[in-house]
Amino acid sequence: KNFFFKKFLQGGCIMVLPKSLLFHIAIPAIIFFSPDPLSIAGDDWQLHNPPAEISDAEEVELGKHVDEYIRHQFYLEDDPDFNQVVNSIVQRVVAASDRNTLPFTCVILQSLSINAFSAPGGYIYLTYGLLKFAQTEDEVAGIIGHEVAHVSLRHASRLYHEVMEINSRDEKELHSMTKVLLLYSHLEEFEQDADTKGILYAQKAGFNPKGLLDFLERHLNFMMHQRLFGMFDSAFTAAITARLNHLRECLSSLERSNN
Repeated sequence: KNFFFKKFLQGGCIMVLPKSLLFHIAIPAIIFFSPDPLSIAGDDWQLHNPPAEISDAEEVELGKHVDEYIRHQFYLEDDPDFNQVVNSIVQRVVAASDRNTLPFTCVILQSLSINAFSAPGGYIYLTYGLLKFAQTEDEVAGIIGHEVAHVSLRHASRLYHEVMEINSRDEKELHSMTKVLLLYSHLEEFEQDADTKGILYAQKAGFNPKGLLDFLERHLNFMMHQRLFGMFDSAFTAAITARLNHLRECLSSLERSNN
């Protein structure tokens, strides 16, 4: 059933190990799913006004630092054909995005976790496990669209500003756990925005925009069957369900606008 493994990995066996076990744990296999947002901050406290914009050059420079760290933590997939197929999808989606002048690059990480993430300036990372789990090119395009949208919307750069501002506050003013919860709440907003924009990019690039929803639904079923949520099962399920419902609404609206 798998799109990529049919084409490149039949009969093969690849050892996939992160260089750092700690980093493998730090980036869980549920990258697409945020926990139910909780906040213990007072109602009168907000993160802050929209952060000052940083230039494209500064954003790319920030991304380079993240990319250097990632490359030191994981072994990278170096099969040229495998990388070419994935990056051809990336470039199609990037061409349909709002920031297609950025130097987007995509790296495949040799990790079995089902994961994807991005860094400022156009750095996208997909795991071997994610590509193995994906069943169609449309699903992969939807995931890539989501990550390209994070970059287009400057989410990582905005989060960088959030962290800098929160860390500048006195510890007595804002408890460290509150910082984490506030950022989690903001991340959920980012995820929904990236879903909305990402499916538009995928469709403009010629893919079925339903691919992301198909992938996330199957991923949720897999995680529930494997009991990967543990003690946070109800909170995660509620948050994921809300996100999937948002995606369905976006797809319905997109379908109506196309008719």
